[in-house]
Amino acid sequence: MANIFTRKALNDILANEQLTAEQKTEQVFALYGRALDDGYIAKAAAKQAQETALEQARAEWEKGLTTPDPKESDDYKALQGQFDAYKAMQAARTSKDFEGVKPKFFETVYGLVDRGEGAKSLQEQLAGIREQYEEYFTPAAPNPNPGKPAPKVVLPTGGNPNPGAKLTLAEAMKRANAGEAVDVSLIGK
Repeated sequence: MANIFTRKALNDILANEQLTAEQKTEQVFALYGRALDDGYIAKAAAKQAQETALEQARAEWEKGLTTPDPKESDDYKALQGQFDAYKAMQAARTSKDFEGVKPKFFETVYGLVDRGEGAKSLQEQLAGIREQYEEYFTPAAPNPNPGKPAPKVVLPTGGNPNPGAKLTLAEAMKRANAGEAVDVSLIGK
């Protein structure tokens, strides 16, 4: 520890009466030089260390050690799973299976559906959910004409009693409901 450039080391050199002034000066400069050398790195050595570190980093990068594939990380896989689930939910939102669900309750109903192995069919599950939570669904629209089929307009197979005469839409519907064949080209404005 005598090589450390401290006040005590300097005082010891200066207090030594056996040394001449010239020898004291030489020992002080030697002590100072050793202190400088203790943590000193030459410019050439620093440059060499930098080049070595760059070569090593380049070699690791070329091997692929420093650039992992982000798609293989657990965070990415979890995020991808959430995105796939969201896409499936949005596709179900517009499907015919969920068309009777009120929009504000869709996510709740979608969350109640079991998608695991051995689960009941979607239609059975939705029927069960409808029984338990009927307020989540729109009521089924009743048929306005339960006994009467919707009117049909039939193209004629023969001639028209008044050639060139235009019919009103109401008259054409009346004739079609009566079972008469109506030529749609005869319906006027």
